Amino acid sequence: MSIIVKVYDNGDHTCLAWLPSDHQPIAGCRGFTIRRVVQGGAEAYLHGFTGFSDDDKLDPNAPWKHPVQRFMWWDYGVKPGQVVQYSVVPVTGDRSNLQLATELASPLTAPMTITGQASPNISAYFNKGIVAAQWVSRVLDSLGTPPPKIADLIAATQAPKNALRNELSGLLRPQLLEMLADVKKSGGQIYAALYELNDPELKAALKALGKKCHLILANGAFSKKNGNDENKAVRAEMRSVVDLTNRLVPTGHFAHNKFVVVCDAAGRPQRVLSGSTNWTMTGLCTQANNGIIVNDAKLAQYFLDEWNLLKKARNAYPPTLARSNGQAKANVFKVDGATITQWFAPTDKEEDLACARKLINAAKQGILFLFFNPGVFADADKPESKWTLLQNILFRHHPGTANYDGDLYIRGVVNQEIAGLTTESAGHEPAVPSARAALDPSAATPVTLFDGGKQPPQHLGYESMVPKNIKDTFHDWATEILGAGVHIHSKVIVLDPFGDNPVVMTGSHNLGAKASLKNDDNLMIIEGNRELAAAYAANIIAIYQAYRWNAYVEAHRQDPKVWHGLVNRDDWQNGYLSGAELAEMTFWMGAYRPAPAVAAAAHVRQVPDHTPSAAGHGPSRAKKPRAAKKPHGRRKAHPTKLAAARKKRVVKRSKLPAKRP
Repeated sequence: MSIIVKVYDNGDHTCLAWLPSDHQPIAGCRGFTIRRVVQGGAEAYLHGFTGFSDDDKLDPNAPWKHPVQRFMWWDYGVKPGQVVQYSVVPVTGDRSNLQLATELASPLTAPMTITGQASPNISAYFNKGIVAAQWVSRVLDSLGTPPPKIADLIAATQAPKNALRNELSGLLRPQLLEMLADVKKSGGQIYAALYELNDPELKAALKALGKKCHLILANGAFSKKNGNDENKAVRAEMRSVVDLTNRLVPTGHFAHNKFVVVCDAAGRPQRVLSGSTNWTMTGLCTQANNGIIVNDAKLAQYFLDEWNLLKKARNAYPPTLARSNGQAKANVFKVDGATITQWFAPTDKEEDLACARKLINAAKQGILFLFFNPGVFADADKPESKWTLLQNILFRHHPGTANYDGDLYIRGVVNQEIAGLTTESAGHEPAVPSARAALDPSAATPVTLFDGGKQPPQHLGYESMVPKNIKDTFHDWATEILGAGVHIHSKVIVLDPFGDNPVVMTGSHNLGAKASLKNDDNLMIIEGNRELAAAYAANIIAIYQAYRWNAYVEAHRQDPKVWHGLVNRDDWQNGYLSGAELAEMTFWMGAYRPAPAVAAAAHVRQVPDHTPSAAGHGPSRAKKPRAAKKPHGRRKAHPTKLAAARKKRVVKRSKLPAKRP
């Protein structure tokens, strides 16, 4: 037996997945620790954040005694430019006499440089953006009293108060600033189309370019309350400094782009920035976002052509704009061996969504996604070509649909309450489209997690989205951040990231009909860049797991019996090395084998169903326990508490969600 390890890097963190080569439990294993070797630096052991009981304290001299009882983990301690290697080491023995089983450890992985550069001319950058995370509380502890306001912290640009801003903005903020500084230094110029603008550092960097900054500034999320121009104040501030074009679109539309074309000193387009990030303090710091930079003169020129069309349109939507955007003639580009198909909205016939839908329906292994406001589900009697893209993804798990594949691996996060989701399945029958909302009316928060398309999403309660230690610091959190309702702002779909045709879809586009037909938007579809797809996949699953962990921590806080700590036996592995859990791990190992295939290939052995402790897929409807099989070593829940758990939609016990450090 050997341990096989895969490592994925997206510049912000690494994601590790591993499996025993024979897919069999390791005798005496109480979990794993990850040995990290940094070139030119010290070695360290990555560890879990829980012990075998709530009373266990982390030993700084032997952190591996807090092992992780799972086969996937994340390293947020890496920095861009570092060269790292990893070895997964089993921790064996009894909790009172734990040992590092170095003889069973995996070989060190190949040296990996931490970078957002997926290929020579394509790079992707992410912020951390999830303020409701445990690592945030550690930063807050360093800031002292009185308790700070989040709005003040994300606006701070000077040390030491900018510590939280710098952490939350991840690599996005420094990359944007570096890009603008390079333009200034080289005597170049930019052509930007922005939906919102208020970040102090980004404003200063744009001003530094003077009239070489050609800026189309929209009216943002306008309303009567802000005089139909969210950007009114910054517009007045920038007007005399940069080359400013106003795009104040009417009700029913949003000028929603967030792209920048970088030109050299002679005005020739060189590269382009796209992605989901609004140039605001919240866009950088309190919403999960991404940015993608492509160094390609032809693609940059294509963006510049669109910029000029928008400038010519001024505040209107002439029919020629949609017709031009819908023409798939010269919108395909070859970069680093990958194919980039670039779409702009508005279109006249949803050509962008049709292109995306075709690829979604062709996915063979898995689909991961982040959606913000993806649109209302179409009625069941509508053709699939009129469904939202989220609908197309989820209903690939539904028999009777044209592109059914019940074995697809599907995980994702949606930031919106959506009407017309799925109804709860009955028995072994899959869920079906519903004309009414299937969301629990008591779930008032906008973030939901999807684990496949056969069951309703897992709705996060406010308590899960705002851990108590953060709530205690930010006393007015609900009105400051949660009231805005925006937590996941990335709009990303990743198809088959480890397959033969990996696909990444991203941009400003909300991936729905309104964006396609009514808004200024852009959608970049990259096919064939595996490193880029892996980077986006790692970002998505990290966000998914971070929210699942928060949900479980809250369930434990409300009912300590939900959590029993690590298991002092080696049978905790059984649940991970069989059925759907093993299938999930084979996906991340890059050799996906759906659950039926895994079962067929397994050795003939009787392994009782196991419900690992500290687990959960997030708040969901509890399932009745099977009479024939019992989880190993778990106390039976009191009927009254079990009923209460169902009522509160407490996390169902499955595998351990990852804790984001």
